[in-house]
Amino acid sequence: MEPSALMRAQRPAGAAPCVAATAERLPFKDRSFDAAMAVSTVHHWRDPIAGLREMRRVARRVVVFTFDGDDPDWSQRFWLTRDYLPKVAAALTGWPPLDDLTGAIGARAEPVPIPWDCADGFFEAHWRRPEAYLDERVRRGVSVWAKVGAEVERRVVRDLRDDLDSGRWAERNRELLTLDAAELGLRLLVA
Repeated sequence: MEPSALMRAQRPAGAAPCVAATAERLPFKDRSFDAAMAVSTVHHWRDPIAGLREMRRVARRVVVFTFDGDDPDWSQRFWLTRDYLPKVAAALTGWPPLDDLTGAIGARAEPVPIPWDCADGFFEAHWRRPEAYLDERVRRGVSVWAKVGAEVERRVVRDLRDDLDSGRWAERNRELLTLDAAELGLRLLVA
């Protein structure tokens, strides 16, 4: 399911069928699926609670990869948000608390530690490999950059490059270089 015509048009040839719809109004009968999954998308929904309830309505099992936005330390856990994109956290003001998200679908929330060599392209995936965020292809796979705009993106890339070249990034984040995984506030909701 994909509400964006642009995103649907970018799907590769041979990809699984895609329905034009929003999470809040899924065009499927009750219990149409064995499972429904949402990965790093709930923060884009107009009404996350309604979208989660719709997922629960159409599927016997629901799995959601999201973050704990009501954790007061969330924006400070990840150096990219803390040092370069502090307004990202401010943009999520009013986000439903994790208890409301889990309660909407009768889920449990499990922390998701991110391994240092995570191959996925979500926002926090390269937490121990900061040079990856200098790569245009990596940034194009992460919705945050579209949200903050080209000017902010250029500034972040410039500042991060400067900090990597000067050693400031390594100095500020020395403790990360010894970790095999990081707890960055990401959660798996399972119902």
